[in-house]
Amino acid sequence: MKKYVPHFFTCLNLICGCLAILLISKDNYYATVIFCLFAFLFDFIDGFLARLLNTESGIGRQLDSFSDFVTSGVVPGFVMYKLLIKSGLSEKLIISNLLNLNFYFSPISLLGFLITIATAFRLSKFNLTKNEDNYFQGLPAPANCCMIIGLPFMFDFLGEKYLNHNLLFTITIFSIYILNSKIKLISLKNINILIVLLLFCLIASLVVLTNFAILTVFIFMYMVVSLTYFQFRN
Repeated sequence: MKKYVPHFFTCLNLICGCLAILLISKDNYYATVIFCLFAFLFDFIDGFLARLLNTESGIGRQLDSFSDFVTSGVVPGFVMYKLLIKSGLSEKLIISNLLNLNFYFSPISLLGFLITIATAFRLSKFNLTKNEDNYFQGLPAPANCCMIIGLPFMFDFLGEKYLNHNLLFTITIFSIYILNSKIKLISLKNINILIVLLLFCLIASLVVLTNFAILTVFIFMYMVVSLTYFQFRN
């Protein structure tokens, strides 16, 4: 029975990801971030419990990967698509009255889903690699998702004049690169669980008390600190 305990939290991660997709389709960015944060918490808990209960398995690894793809792959791709539309790349009627199908979308804005494809590649490579190192190679998918889902609030804070498709395309390219790069980033896997939970609560508190844009700021700070740390370590 205990082997199903981590699976339960993995499924909660997946459910939160599905709800986040539903909410972003309705332009509810606030609730989308809330459900993503819960998904990341459940993602951390399932891995911790699998190691604690010694129930790590192949099916658990695959289930976790599929859940991460939905939450950390589809959601940020959808957010970028929505931001590109908001920047002026409006949706148009592409298919009209074909088998009673009226289909609206923005072809250029679909480039936002390159983040989804890049996430799929990262998770696939992760599944095929037994990484025993004490660091991440490339930005983890949940961290990349945090960086992207904080953007709508970042642009609200900076002003609409900064929301343009050229900048968004640049961020998309950066996201694709950093996901699958060989850059070393600090891993939290070997840090005391209480410290990790305290850090998560601190970030969650700052997010709620300030603005969700701080998620994007935190991820950039994490990358800068990691690069500095490994530069001095070498």
